[in-house]
Amino acid sequence: MNIQNDIVDSMQMIENSTVEVIFKSDAVIGLDQIKHTFNQLHQLTGDKPHKKLIITGRRTEITKDARLFGMEEAKRIGEYVKAEAIVVHSLYQKMVINFYRRFIDSKYPTRFFTDVDKAKEWLANY
Repeated sequence: MNIQNDIVDSMQMIENSTVEVIFKSDAVIGLDQIKHTFNQLHQLTGDKPHKKLIITGRRTEITKDARLFGMEEAKRIGEYVKAEAIVVHSLYQKMVINFYRRFIDSKYPTRFFTDVDKAKEWLANY
């Protein structure tokens, strides 16, 4: 099943229990969009252990309210996530996400990449 919405080009299960989420370029992720996306993620993964491959869109941004909601959701679903690889396209994206990740007491490893294949290789270890 491939899921799409206003900010997501593609959300689907790929090999090794990994959910791949590809965000659209030039999107501004607001509170309503992030809530809808997390709901779709839950429909796709349920309460089953999984890995996440997040591919940010070029020049995609997230509002403060959406970041705060995302932080709370990441804590809530943390017990189901084995590992998360985030592919970024700019230093700005990495800084914003890294700042956000510091406030999440995550129970799973997270790593940043600029190459999708390297991100998949890293996830294969979990």
